[in-house]
Formats: sequence, structure tokens, C-alpha cells
Amino acid sequence: MAGPLCQGWGLGVALRSRAALRPLGLLAPPARGVLGSAAGSGTAAGSGEAALEENPFYGKYRHKIQELRRSNPDVFESRMEKRSEVKKQPVGHSKQGEFIRCMEEKAEGLGSKTSKGGFTKDKTLDSILNVEMVKEKSAEEITQIWNQYFSAKDTVYAVIPAVKFDLMWKRAQKCPSFLYALPRKEGYEFFVGQWSGTELHFTSLINVQTQGETAPSQLVLYHYPDLQKEKGIVLMTAEMDSKFLVVHDAQCL
Repeated sequence: MAGPLCQGWGLGVALRSRAALRPLGLLAPPARGVLGSAAGSGTAAGSGEAALEENPFYGKYRHKIQELRRSNPDVFESRMEKRSEVKKQPVGHSKQGEFIRCMEEKAEGLGSKTSKGGFTKDKTLDSILNVEMVKEKSAEEITQIWNQYFSAKDTVYAVIPAVKFDLMWKRAQKCPSFLYALPRKEGYEFFVGQWSGTELHFTSLINVQTQGETAPSQLVLYHYPDLQKEKGIVLMTAEMDSKFLVVHDAQCL
């Protein structure tokens, strides 16, 4: 699924009409994560915790893990005990989609537009681009406007051909969650990717193991099929938690 995203990249040329653009919205969606868990039960909890500490990226999240252990040891133990349950689940099993929908419903009830991660809830294309105005332009002109605008931003973006997005979308329906390996100096850090509508949410595997259903998104890719039928393109941009990821990491994912 990541391949077609990278192929849509490219620097734009001269910006034809700045009037077609609107400022990026800085609103933000409910924390969205993936269901995960951490170690066996009984005396196995200790060995599960030791296995967690052997993870080469444990140090990156050590503070959060220790904070949870001190503030709520019962919750910490229960999450450690879930690992054996998750290991018994069939490949591809995930309740993240249900969790995301649940969080969205709760947020709507509270009238919330933001999450702890600072991600935008219901980020529409119209909040970025004057859709009505660009409908008069060709796909090539819209591509130039989109690339030119985001080339100056510290983010990930793409213009995806409709045919490629159709392929991505079919694969997303068959496999809405997937495990991605992000190259690091120490080896690889694993991230769980989960589709929710046309949004693709990423969070680190160790983050999932320690925080379970409340693990927040660290990267969200927003896909906009608004112009897919008429112009043959799907626009994409992203938001990320800069405390954990940089643009190069997002590009790799």
C-alpha cells in the first residue's frame, strides 16, 4: 500500500492561483490507535516484561512505560498479561476499526474536534483547497498547485493516479491492518498501520503493546477521492507526531 504513495510525489512548478488555496486546518481528531497487548499471565508476566525490555526501541518509550507502571500498576499488569491472548489470535485479527469508530462516536458526543496527538478530526479537502475553484482546472494544474503548496511544508503529500488508488483501496478492504518495518540504525522498528475510512493511521508496535486500545496515532495519511472520478487523481497529505517521527520516517512508512 505504501508503494503507490511514493510514486505520486514530485515537486510542483509555479503556483497558478494562490486564491485556490486555504490555510491548513489545525483542528484535530480523537486519539486513534490499534488494539494491542503485552505478556502472559501469572508468573509469565515477569518474563513478558523482560521480553519487552529486550526490544531495541524499549528505551524510546521507557518513560511512558515506567510512568504507567507507577501510576496504575493494575492496568500495567493487565496489559502485560494480554500478550498470550493476542498470540493465540489468527493472523490479521484486529479490533482497531471498532475501537476507532467507538472513539469517534464518543468524540462526537462531546463535541470534540481534537485529540492528544493534535491530529485533525474530519479533515476535509475543502479545509485545504478551494474545491469549487479547482474544478475548473485540469488534473495537471491541480497537481502543480498541490505539490507547490506542500513542497514548502514539513509533511508528506502525494497526488495518486485514480487507478493506483483503486488498487490500494481494494487491498485496504481485504487487509485493513498491516505491520510495517521502519529502518533504524539499530535494525527495524515495527509500526502497525490501520485504515479508518480513507485515513491510514500508524502507531509503533511497542506503543500498542504498552498502551493497548488507547495507543495514539503517530502518523495519519489523509486521502481525498473527491476529484477521483472527475479528474482521475486522489490527493493525499499527512499529519505526524514530531516527537516520534520525522518526514523521512513518514516517507518510508
